[in-house]
Amino acid sequence: MSEPITDETARALRRAWFEYLDTIEPVRPKLHAYCLKLTGSVFDAEDLVQEALLRGFAATARGDAFRGRDMIQNARAYLSRIATNLWLDEQRRARRESTGDAADRPGEPRDMAIVTPGAGAALFERMAPQERAALVLKDVFDFSLEEIATILSTTTGAVKSALNRGRGKLAERRRPATPPRGQPASPALIDRFIAAFNARDIEAVTAVLSESVVYEARGVGGEIGKDGAIWIEVNVARPAGVRWERHTVEGEDVAVGVVERNGRKTLLGISRLEEADGVISRHVGYFFAPETLALVADALGMHAANHGYHQDPETLERMIADSRLPWRGA
Repeated sequence: MSEPITDETARALRRAWFEYLDTIEPVRPKLHAYCLKLTGSVFDAEDLVQEALLRGFAATARGDAFRGRDMIQNARAYLSRIATNLWLDEQRRARRESTGDAADRPGEPRDMAIVTPGAGAALFERMAPQERAALVLKDVFDFSLEEIATILSTTTGAVKSALNRGRGKLAERRRPATPPRGQPASPALIDRFIAAFNARDIEAVTAVLSESVVYEARGVGGEIGKDGAIWIEVNVARPAGVRWERHTVEGEDVAVGVVERNGRKTLLGISRLEEADGVISRHVGYFFAPETLALVADALGMHAANHGYHQDPETLERMIADSRLPWRGA
């Protein structure tokens, strides 16, 4: 039986992750813009960014001879390649699920066979995935033709052709965003959750959570279970001026944390909630996601707070070490 990870090892891993986030911070806005163009959804874009960052961190930490070198020499291109491949893989899975195919059609180029149900713009229904990726890499990231060819594993001639075809098909019309993977929480359940948080009522908060509720803070970490969950304590203990409200973003009801000063609201964080058996089964928080907060705040007519991309390690360590959970008598 393997030994558990020690606290010292866990702290070292957290510090390495945060140092990595600090290092690649300059490329984050462009990477998010690229993922937003691919997915057509602000939340799906943030999720794709986070997955690409995790893959990049793993490759670098493992010391992969080629991947690690690529990451160090050109993080922008490397992370773009990861995000592109993740997105293309997701589209292939969606196509197989929607058609019942076990694999791409024989003799048909893999990328050209992809169907993208629920995509965010007419761009997705009129372009092949490689055309879409090439167009965004050029127009958003301003990569050279040679760099795009490397990212897409093709030739510069093929990139030129993809760009010409893509620009001829580009349109501005949007479609509804892809829903979250789980069952979205009902407005009534979200309202109960919000009312409990605004009342700073720990018992009422835990009453609307499943025993095995999953809490994810994008880019930071997460917890499982409501018994002694630090995220509940931290959020309930926020200053009294912070309140939660229900708003609709991309057709989905979400809870948003706001503070109001001088008649203007500032968006502090976003919570997407999923429901099972009448209680909340999953909570995905977007707090250290400045691009996502800025886009959602603009849509809601608010200012957006910028907390950066993570909690500084010292503060996080102190929060964990000093955690006091009053409903458990600690």
